[in-house]
Amino acid sequence: MLTMTNEKLLQAIRETNPWRDSTWNVEIQDRSIFDEITPYINLKQIIAISGLRRVGKTFLLFHIIKNLLKTTQPENILYFSFDDFENIEITTVLDAYAAIHKKMPEYLFLDEVQKIENWSEKIKRIYDIHKIKIFVSGSESLFVRKKTKETLAGRIFEFHLKPLSFKEYLIFKGFHKNPAMYRKELLILFDHYLLTAGFPELISIHDKLIIRKYIKEIVMEKVIFTDIPKMFKIEDPSLLKTILDIITDSPGLIIELDNLSRELGLARQTLSKYLYYLEVAQLVKKVYNYSKNRSTSEKKLKKYYLTFPCTCLIFKEDESYLSKVIENLIVISTNADYFWRTPQKDEVDIILEEYNKPIPIEVKYSSKINMQTDLAGVRKFMEKYALKKAFVITKETSKDLEDIKLIPLLDFLLGVSKNELSNPKALAN
Repeated sequence: MLTMTNEKLLQAIRETNPWRDSTWNVEIQDRSIFDEITPYINLKQIIAISGLRRVGKTFLLFHIIKNLLKTTQPENILYFSFDDFENIEITTVLDAYAAIHKKMPEYLFLDEVQKIENWSEKIKRIYDIHKIKIFVSGSESLFVRKKTKETLAGRIFEFHLKPLSFKEYLIFKGFHKNPAMYRKELLILFDHYLLTAGFPELISIHDKLIIRKYIKEIVMEKVIFTDIPKMFKIEDPSLLKTILDIITDSPGLIIELDNLSRELGLARQTLSKYLYYLEVAQLVKKVYNYSKNRSTSEKKLKKYYLTFPCTCLIFKEDESYLSKVIENLIVISTNADYFWRTPQKDEVDIILEEYNKPIPIEVKYSSKINMQTDLAGVRKFMEKYALKKAFVITKETSKDLEDIKLIPLLDFLLGVSKNELSNPKALAN
């Protein structure tokens, strides 16, 4: 006889697996990461998708399911979310599925799997015993603990889902016009994209107060006061919020632990741990001061950015702050790991690496650019590393200098400019 919990479980399985009904045809917008994941779907290894709250992980799983249904019978696919079932075992979910279908699924999708204690060990047992393709998702880094990495070593591929890129935002908005011919309309959409911070549920919202409340309460505070304390022992979560507010107010801030710990009245070690927690929760991204020696880079200065366009833009409209927000956006878009700064304050905003060669990118999102002073840091970096080409992201200026290419921001984000960044091999020469 089924217990009340099992009755609830069976009902959840029936309700959250609607593809058993031939009328199921949910409209799912394409995400660029789907094409990255597709080659791994037919491999035995587990596919893990991590990402910040509300960035669309569940819909990405549904996208994969919808694609599988082209060649797979609906009853061979099981989706289950642990949002309301944190204390239930994965084997219990499989047993409930077997009670309905009299067999095991071929494809198993487990949403918010990090809510299960020792989830990696339980997944490993299913992986080793059953011939089931497993997909898991989580609202934080799924591999924060060393034990998890060791348990699933060789058994799992992880993919990170970010907030919407500007390209994806335009797809969600149904904008398919020629960008060159509809520049004004594109600029209006870009302003709204920045306000939404790339969260899919906000693309039809224009009220700034609603947008701010959504990001503040549903995303940021939920992570700080609920998710992180579940992962780590936090004495005062409000200090996490204070640190995050500092980064939000000044994206790209170089944080010197000794100075900031004194200002906040925190031990240096505690501040370091709290910054790590914000990284694990995927609220902030750490970027290192570039050196050819990776271990040297990790010991030098570090910058911190948000993992989504900065929400303070809702109430700040000055050009200098907007430039910081654009810099943050480019760091996210390029997945940059480095910047460059010398003791003499020579600086380059972003350093990418391709074929073991650095690619310097400077962000100058302003109405006027001084070709001498504004590009001095880039040129010093090029001289130091014997580079022939660098890139500057501008507001509207498009120009090819002998050694530096100036690219308007929208062209860079949309990839409509025929620039060398789309051809890494050219940069390696």
